[in-house]
Amino acid sequence: MNLPRDTLDLLRAPRSLYRRIARSAYKRLAERQFRRMRRGHRDACWCGGALLPFKWHPSYGVCASCRCYVNRRPPLSEEMSRLYSFDLYWHTRQQLKQHPTIEHRSAYDRSDGRLDYWLGLIQRYAPSQGTAVEVGCAHGVLLAELRTRGYTCIGVEPDARTAEWTRQRTGLDIRSGFFPQVDLPTCDLFLAFDVIEHSPDPEAFMIGATKVTRRGGVAIVQTPIAGEDPDLPFGDMFEKVFDDVEHLYIFSEESLHRLAELAGFRLVTVDRWRSAHEILILERR
Repeated sequence: MNLPRDTLDLLRAPRSLYRRIARSAYKRLAERQFRRMRRGHRDACWCGGALLPFKWHPSYGVCASCRCYVNRRPPLSEEMSRLYSFDLYWHTRQQLKQHPTIEHRSAYDRSDGRLDYWLGLIQRYAPSQGTAVEVGCAHGVLLAELRTRGYTCIGVEPDARTAEWTRQRTGLDIRSGFFPQVDLPTCDLFLAFDVIEHSPDPEAFMIGATKVTRRGGVAIVQTPIAGEDPDLPFGDMFEKVFDDVEHLYIFSEESLHRLAELAGFRLVTVDRWRSAHEILILERR
């Protein structure tokens, strides 16, 4: 029986309303988990500079020395272990932010062009073979591609269950732990995409990258880099970048130059793929 369109719309309306109510309830419950995270306090930048007020977000200060944006209320270390767990981060957190869950990220990274872009950078700047280490490898799609090109690949994920999930699905060597407190071999290519802004100690992170990268090797590090414009940083990407649950440092170019020099890298170039997806190409001195 073919029902009139008006009748079909009336029948669909309750289901549509129920879905909206369910989504709203899920969002409130998910947000509550993150609001309840215990937080510490930070009153200085990684470089030691004093923090000035930042008018656009109360949780962040601006370093008077290197112009880095610093999360004054970072989650405690034990909360970070919970935050980056398989279910809470790769499902609850991703759904809350309307991002693909880990099961769908490989297809997403292929379809939106980022995988091809990363591979192009690696082809342009990195050795054509050798050992590649990716910190924050997630689902492992980039390492899986590099393996087909002859690289020996090792990935790092902070959560043991996430590391095991990726290991089982890709056959890659995935190690669990918070970098740089992870046992790793020396590599020719060090990769970290959208990771260093999550690190509670970017100086230790970058020095760790130097220690694991051979002299003459290449590090490719993607992270949001704020420009010199004093107006709202990153424009319509502001809320995603200044996520005070996850992002502990939002770097200026000056702050990253200092980090690279301090750690023993030479800055080759800053590649600007998209706003809030800037990429450092570094050579190990």
